[in-house]
Amino acid sequence: MKALQDVGINARRLAEGGSADEGDVETFIGGHRWILEGKARQNLNVQQTLGKARKKAGGSTPVAVIWKRLVRVPGYKVRQPVEGERITVTLGWDDFINLVSKQTHTEETDNDKSNM
Repeated sequence: MKALQDVGINARRLAEGGSADEGDVETFIGGHRWILEGKARQNLNVQQTLGKARKKAGGSTPVAVIWKRLVRVPGYKVRQPVEGERITVTLGWDDFINLVSKQTHTEETDNDKSNM
């Protein structure tokens, strides 16, 4: 969450556990509420995790799974991040298309205004 706030994205932690558990973080992207589900582990079935996150968020709220892959490294007691892309974001296809199409529409509108 701090990484989002560091780049100017308003985000807040959500309550964990119980029937009110919608996910880990709430933010607004393009004026729409998004729920982020964070995972830090070695292996992750992203499709299954994304499906569970969507169900927890109520089904119609856009969701993203943020995965920090951790592996065992000799000499360390605690699992360490892998080399390369340390954190990945997974979106469902519909959420991705909605996000990208809104961004493309915004860019086209901005370009139209600048050509006037």
